[in-house]
Amino acid sequence: MKNQQSSDVLRTREKADQLYNYRKNYRFHPGSRDVYRFIAAIFPCLLGVGPLYQLIAELKERRTLVPPGRIVDLDGSRVHVSSEGSGTPTVVLEAGLGGMSSAWGWIQPEAAKFSHVFSYDRAGLGWSTEDSVPKTAQRVAGRLRALLQKCGVLPPYVLVGHSMGGLFIRVFADLYPDEVAGMVLIDAVHPEQDRRSQAINIHTRSGFKFLRAVPLLVVLGYIRLSGFFNAWGDGLPPHHAAHASAFLSSYRHLKTTLDESLAWEALCAEALQTGGLGNRPLAVVTACKDVLPGHPELQRELLALSSNSTHFAITGADHLTLVTNRTHALSVVAAIRHVVDMAGRPR
Repeated sequence: MKNQQSSDVLRTREKADQLYNYRKNYRFHPGSRDVYRFIAAIFPCLLGVGPLYQLIAELKERRTLVPPGRIVDLDGSRVHVSSEGSGTPTVVLEAGLGGMSSAWGWIQPEAAKFSHVFSYDRAGLGWSTEDSVPKTAQRVAGRLRALLQKCGVLPPYVLVGHSMGGLFIRVFADLYPDEVAGMVLIDAVHPEQDRRSQAINIHTRSGFKFLRAVPLLVVLGYIRLSGFFNAWGDGLPPHHAAHASAFLSSYRHLKTTLDESLAWEALCAEALQTGGLGNRPLAVVTACKDVLPGHPELQRELLALSSNSTHFAITGADHLTLVTNRTHALSVVAAIRHVVDMAGRPR
């Protein structure tokens, strides 16, 4: 029996080491933490305490988490939207994989100082209810357009997409070109990055493979007890970080994140079929810290989407801190303002 217990402990430590390495190396990761905290979080799960803790926490959050924006009915589902500022063109924010409106905690209020800014939670994320329709970029773009129309937010739009959100806004611009005045790609996914960079491909595949286990780890309470995804909100204003932390421990939110990752190849294929922006202004904002081989070159290629493009390379920012760190987020705001100003000039 003693040998069996020792073997179980060793396997537990090995699993914690794997989780730590995932967080350390996965590009969409929340950042590195002390590996011993991951180990400590496993024991309550093994003892059966973790699932009870998860259940109680989610029930409490359903009662206490008040959406900062408003809820809009769309095609039988409820969508959370947030709107600030005034002026045209309207800046429309599209978050990355597993992201939500709270991710724009620094960027939205600052951009609202010079234009109207609109953000929302995609179906199944944040305060928005699930959508049973398969996840395609055309579906996301079509729902976003319908949502903007229902909310009375008229074009033209400057589309801003972080990470995977860049795929969605490229498809939106291709479907509704007359409604798009400009675009900002924030360390956006290049639709050929997995084929063109072995390092990025391995990195992405390993992360997505782990995401398949996340729903179970949520039910067991491990994700919440370890704070595994907390760094996706670290650095945001306190109430935005609290919202992100709660939803990044939520089964529904993380199950939707997994579903989005499973559609990855199809989403990239859709974006690859889109055309360019012509001479509409484009800003490509690129992280310069902890980047993988091939990433800088692929980011520069995105500049060719427009004949009127500008590159903002943010020294010291990584893929996440571009939006979560206030200083880096203000650099993103500067890129948004540049496109808004350019979009207002006659061409």
